[in-house]
Amino acid sequence: MKTLGGAAVASTAFAAPAAAGFGTGGTWPSTNTLNKNKQAPGRVGQNAPYVEVDDVGPGAVTLNFVNQAPGLAYFEYRADGEELGSGNHPVVNADGEHDVGGSPPRDSIYSGVGVPSGNTETKTLEAKYYVEVRLALGGERDWDFDWVRFDVGQPETKDDCKKGGWEDYHFKNQGQCVRYVETGKDSR
Repeated sequence: MKTLGGAAVASTAFAAPAAAGFGTGGTWPSTNTLNKNKQAPGRVGQNAPYVEVDDVGPGAVTLNFVNQAPGLAYFEYRADGEELGSGNHPVVNADGEHDVGGSPPRDSIYSGVGVPSGNTETKTLEAKYYVEVRLALGGERDWDFDWVRFDVGQPETKDDCKKGGWEDYHFKNQGQCVRYVETGKDSR
């Protein structure tokens, strides 16, 4: 995979969480940055699950999902800000229960990767613009963090659009890709 500006991406990989609420309107207990630096509130000095960039390429980002903490961590991910349901599930569904099946309808859980204690899972995710990851399922609520954005690679020169390269960036044709490089106008 072609690496594009890894340092610039890494600087956004540990951004503070959005102001979105946790559960029924509170705040998220931690951030990806705090978890990585063993500074999760109430768990300072302890290992906590986090995600980091491994590589960035055309229309994709490879992430390492790290869990050296006890218990399973389930990282949800989404591409380009997709929305699945009407509510934000974070752990609790519409009627306050912790299960996600049956009736009444439950809030949606995004695709993700479960990482057992002491493991790192590496996954390449595709998107037009960016991938977001959150931790809201697993053994501990103290480690949960809101969506963290990881940008995917974008074409920088016309050569990136040649020989089918435009497809890697999710353009409909080479002309759209070249126009993006020359003008910044995006019609994906």
